[in-house]
Amino acid sequence: MKRRNFLRNAALATTAAVIPIHTRSDGGGDEKGWFSFEEENLIAKTGAQTTQLKGEVPKGKIKDVSLSRMMVGGNLVSGFAHSRDLIYVSRLMKTYFTEEKIIETLFISEASGINTAVLRCDKHIIGVLNKYRKQGGRIQWLAQTYPVGTDYTNVKLAIDNGAIGAFVMGNNAERYFNENKVDDLGKAIEHIKSQGVIAGTAAHSMKVPLACVENGIKPDFFMKTYHNNSYWTASPIDSANPELPERGHDNMWCASAEIVADFFKTNTTPWLAYKVLAAGAIRPAIGFREAFESGADFIVVGMFDFQVVDNANTVCNILNSDLKRERKWYA
Repeated sequence: MKRRNFLRNAALATTAAVIPIHTRSDGGGDEKGWFSFEEENLIAKTGAQTTQLKGEVPKGKIKDVSLSRMMVGGNLVSGFAHSRDLIYVSRLMKTYFTEEKIIETLFISEASGINTAVLRCDKHIIGVLNKYRKQGGRIQWLAQTYPVGTDYTNVKLAIDNGAIGAFVMGNNAERYFNENKVDDLGKAIEHIKSQGVIAGTAAHSMKVPLACVENGIKPDFFMKTYHNNSYWTASPIDSANPELPERGHDNMWCASAEIVADFFKTNTTPWLAYKVLAAGAIRPAIGFREAFESGADFIVVGMFDFQVVDNANTVCNILNSDLKRERKWYA
């Protein structure tokens, strides 16, 4: 049995223990039907977690690419944790997310029906993805890229290594705007499109998608932050400028959810909402529902391995419930 089929079947089993695993006496795992000790360990952990699945995360489409309504976010696995004033958190993330743990998390996600991961384009992530794929992993990579001016070297790196799509990182997109180089943002998006993959831009500020509309820039999707500000570490909002503070505490990335939702009521570009849990300050059942009901076509969620199945079940429950959504699905 191929390893990926094993993982799919593991998700349907009542317990991981009922599935026989055959081990070669020499510990090798190259022959058909046999698994190495490392693979056995990973399969056992994956199967144990996915036994509680209630369904498969639904899919949508951007152009001809099928994408799960919830995607794996990449900040945690790369050690970029929003730590408030805790100085050890980023190091803790990097220590926890070893290559093995990242691969395990991707396989659990795959078995849960999540078919896309939004990950940075750098040598570390590419190395992990290559190892994951060699073990039969099939999650699609939507790459966060870092064009500088009209230098698209990082975009090329992503596409050469199998990305099914790419987008301009939010900070980079905002830099284009702040430096009055919105045309260069448009050129970066068009360059990604020209490579035959889906193309978009991320943003923390509404200034970026508004500038795209005003300048005739047409990405295949927008990634825009979205969350409520009802949690206690949210910063006060200046009513005279509701987009500020865009960053107060470092778990606040959407100063005005209402402005974001209003924009997407009349915009037909597929919307990938991220930071929907405000870096863990909002419960998934609340954050996910608010994002989908406000018009998000997809959500991007950073997750630990032990959160994946619960989050997948939450998404399934929400999307199969009476969803109070006015915006059409545009993907």
